[in-house]
Amino acid sequence: MKLKSLSFITLLSTVLLLGACSNNERAQEGQSSSTASTEMSEMQDSSQAMEDPSGPMDHGDMEMQHNRHEEEPEDMQEAKDPEYPVGEDVKVTDAHMEMMDGVTATISGAYDTTLYQVTFTPEDSDEPIEDHKWVVKEELSSEDDSKNYEKGDEVTLTADHMDGMQGQIAEITGVHEGPAYMINFEPNDGSQEFVNHKWVTEDELSAVDE
Repeated sequence: MKLKSLSFITLLSTVLLLGACSNNERAQEGQSSSTASTEMSEMQDSSQAMEDPSGPMDHGDMEMQHNRHEEEPEDMQEAKDPEYPVGEDVKVTDAHMEMMDGVTATISGAYDTTLYQVTFTPEDSDEPIEDHKWVVKEELSSEDDSKNYEKGDEVTLTADHMDGMQGQIAEITGVHEGPAYMINFEPNDGSQEFVNHKWVTEDELSAVDE
């Protein structure tokens, strides 16, 4: 009788032990599957970040590369009677870049010419800059340099206001009669000063006391 009881207890212990091992293995398999799933998700997120670390290209970022120091032009006619003469302080009321919005600037040049808005694709880039303001007639070339350009005309840019601009083909998307102003200003983000920034139009400026 004692022998049968002992055998029954031994058998029961074995069954319980095997059941516990089986449950433990299933738990480990579940944890392993969950870990693998998490690692795969992290790898996908990492892959997406590597493919596109900064998201879609912002044309504003390209504008931020505008030269901070430009030379005065040598082949342009100075404006005879500009609303804002050289040396006068003005307020920028229509900014081309966020960093120049509302800043006080000093007129460093005023020229009688025609300004053009253009769309072009910078060198070594697939992203066009649309409706860039501004380039002047003296910074464009075409098969007929004597003509007055109109919207839709195709021209070559000789302007070098930013990296990848000079020598690119552009389409005229807007025309504005001068004068064309060159300005010095300190950006509203505290970054390096712009000297001889090209160009702004008269209706993009106002007197400081207005």
